[in-house]
Amino acid sequence: MILNRHRVWRSPGLQPQSGGSSPAPPLADAVRIGLPPQPPDRNGPLSPPQAGLPSRYGFRVKVAADGRAYLNLGCGACSHPSWNNVDFSLYARLRGHGFLCALLRAAGLFSEERYARLVAIDPDIVAWDLRRGIPYPDQSFDVVYHSHLFEHLDRGDALPFLRECRRVLKVGGMLRIVVPDLEVRIRRYWEAACALRTGRTAVVEAGHERAVVDLFEQMVRTDGVGSAHQTPMIRFLERVLRGDAGAIGERHRWMYDQYSLSRLLERTGFCDIAVKEPTVSGIPGWTRFGLDTGMDGTPHHQNSLYVEAIRPGTDTHTGIHGRS
Repeated sequence: MILNRHRVWRSPGLQPQSGGSSPAPPLADAVRIGLPPQPPDRNGPLSPPQAGLPSRYGFRVKVAADGRAYLNLGCGACSHPSWNNVDFSLYARLRGHGFLCALLRAAGLFSEERYARLVAIDPDIVAWDLRRGIPYPDQSFDVVYHSHLFEHLDRGDALPFLRECRRVLKVGGMLRIVVPDLEVRIRRYWEAACALRTGRTAVVEAGHERAVVDLFEQMVRTDGVGSAHQTPMIRFLERVLRGDAGAIGERHRWMYDQYSLSRLLERTGFCDIAVKEPTVSGIPGWTRFGLDTGMDGTPHHQNSLYVEAIRPGTDTHTGIHGRS
């Protein structure tokens, strides 16, 4: 009964909020209702933040030991205790209710795998619906990161969401985005289709089937990825309580390659846009956080696109950099 990491978003504007009947404001409106901007006096990249900065919603900005403030949006079960982790999945909402989680586990409604994932989450995780905007003041963070979240937004919500990311970044701060790489998936499909023309074998047929599934399955799936492997009773209960994959935000709404994502970042006012690798980043000591890779360097998500960009002091752009 755990929602996956992508439950943090639905198309804004008409969705009621939990605990009330008023509709959620569009994200573009959420940008306008934030606190007044802090003076742009942090001109160096990754400059030290103000310790313990409170947000307008009562959340405090956690500052890491290196003096920087890091934000992980839509973190799901992939969090780090030095970061400010924000998510609206059931993992996030149950993290502070250990007794209830133990009861669900004892009743067989939590598998051992799900329970272990839950207790490994940052205990300070902020359970927040990102349809309401990012719940921190302007220029609060040195780094903003989100992985396999952006493709779950409707195409029309992409720019407002990036504007929110830019708003909470300090001048010189860095945004790192990870999404499925459309270019890689199309290339794999094309290679599989070409292989079929040269000879139909069981191996070639299976490769073609995998390539088609990789392109389309998450756009049309009905059950959430965690529900598909549960018993029929648990699947039924999860469908009743949570809804299908579309209702919990697990379906892909759009796909990106390095060119389309870079254009969006330019339009949002980011500069120094660069394609990276899972273990390569402009964020100092990136691999120690384990957000994109395991301790052995294996990526958490295969065939992904990793893009970084800087919030400049002005709206001038320095261009798009290739893969480094």
